Amino acid sequence: MQQRMQQQKSKGSKFTCTTGALFFIIVFLLLASVSTTWAGAWTMPAGKLYTRMAYSEYEAQRYFYEDGSTKAYAPRDGKQRDFDYDEQTWSFYAEYGLFDNITLIGSFDYKETEWTFQSGGRNGFVAADKTAKSSGLADINFGLRYRLVAMDSGALSLQALYKSAEAYDHKDENLSTDIRLGDAQDDFEIRLQFGHSLYPYVPGYFNVEAGYRWRSKYMADEFVYLLEAGVDVTESLYIRTKLDGTANVGNGDDPFANETHANANEIDLGKLEITAGYKLTSNFALEASYFNELYGASTTKGETWSVALAAILF
Repeated sequence: MQQRMQQQKSKGSKFTCTTGALFFIIVFLLLASVSTTWAGAWTMPAGKLYTRMAYSEYEAQRYFYEDGSTKAYAPRDGKQRDFDYDEQTWSFYAEYGLFDNITLIGSFDYKETEWTFQSGGRNGFVAADKTAKSSGLADINFGLRYRLVAMDSGALSLQALYKSAEAYDHKDENLSTDIRLGDAQDDFEIRLQFGHSLYPYVPGYFNVEAGYRWRSKYMADEFVYLLEAGVDVTESLYIRTKLDGTANVGNGDDPFANETHANANEIDLGKLEITAGYKLTSNFALEASYFNELYGASTTKGETWSVALAAILF
């Protein structure tokens, strides 16, 4: 179970309370003029910078099997040991309008993960808890969005994104005590994005995305998709929801010889997001989000709570 957990994509991270609080204060002071979020297909105006800094906590105590069912232990774990997987994450995301139709994108996460499991299990062994931990900078993403078509009330764009695992040293990790901060490989994805405003009928919008992700090593390539909708409840309050998913294409490496009912190299996941935001000023917004992993295969099933600051600079 442990090596399989280590090969999965990490989902969170953590600072100490003192460091985290200081980091949050610094970012708050930097975001002197902030704004509401920008949805998928739209590009940033030339010279404008959008930033979003978030803190999130993820917890999982169940595992998706290959058929989509869930249990409280991993498929490879013959002892059927209960586990508790926790992550705390500081994440930073930015978009910069290079031109009106081209936006540069970048993001990174700082994570701390903790996996507590029983050394015994449900088969008559004495259950003593053991813990594996990791912390540090995780995957780094950068890319661009190119607006193909501009419409009066919408946009059609093409987005390319590259993910690098160079920020953490996965080659020297101790597999008996460490959890990977990512899946230790580089990826490239391309997706088509279509967004449209619902105004004047509804003060909101919708966004649809579909694409393909090429994975560089042992994990299967993936189809990626996203459905998003948002609405302004009042002049200051807004809500949005997303269904963000991946479906593997079945070309990952084979599972371990003793692994049945799952293959951690071929993961599916569908995650629901519900976010409420409050515009403190025209350029400054505070958001709270809840994420629930609704369906999947060969990965953990958990929930995430998050708070974020969003800003438009320049």
